[in-house]
Amino acid sequence: KIMTSVPGVEVGRFVPDIANHVPHLYLKWDESVLGITKADCAKQLREGEPSIEVLEDDYPQGMSLTPFMMKPGEELVVARRIKAILEQARGKARA
Repeated sequence: KIMTSVPGVEVGRFVPDIANHVPHLYLKWDESVLGITKADCAKQLREGEPSIEVLEDDYPQGMSLTPFMMKPGEELVVARRIKAILEQARGKARA
């Protein structure tokens, strides 16, 4: 629910056909509307604290991540960080 509260962001779940069949979360948004690319969002996540890695373009669904090795509660840390980055970008794009 954290991610769906950001206007313009589509969130869903999929299981890749190849590799490990672990459920993934995908995030899609119109980069021109939110004012941030998937690559820029991934960079901010990677360089932040804690460092968070996502898959930028490996799947047609968009930027994705998997909770495979997360401990309970870490998904909230990730969701809040992504939401903050997207909301900040959206605010700048609207200014």
